[in-house]
Amino acid sequence: MVDETGRMIRDDKRGAISSNAEKILARLNIPCENWLTITADFGKLFHGPVGTLQELTSYCEHLGKRRRHFSKNCQYFQDG
Repeated sequence: MVDETGRMIRDDKRGAISSNAEKILARLNIPCENWLTITADFGKLFHGPVGTLQELTSYCEHLGKRRRHFSKNCQYFQDG
């Protein structure tokens, strides 16, 4: 998965996401296009905790925070 992702991101490499990797992404509920965006631009997209909305809610409750920062980005890239 890491090698295939790297080959898709780098201009000097040829590659594609295999059917096995697509199955993994499907189990994670992440569309292939979103996977490439997330891996290439992770630092630009997220500046805090990342996960499902349920995980973000649990994280915020644990810390006593009222707002789930970056929840829209997390939901957008998970659901596609």
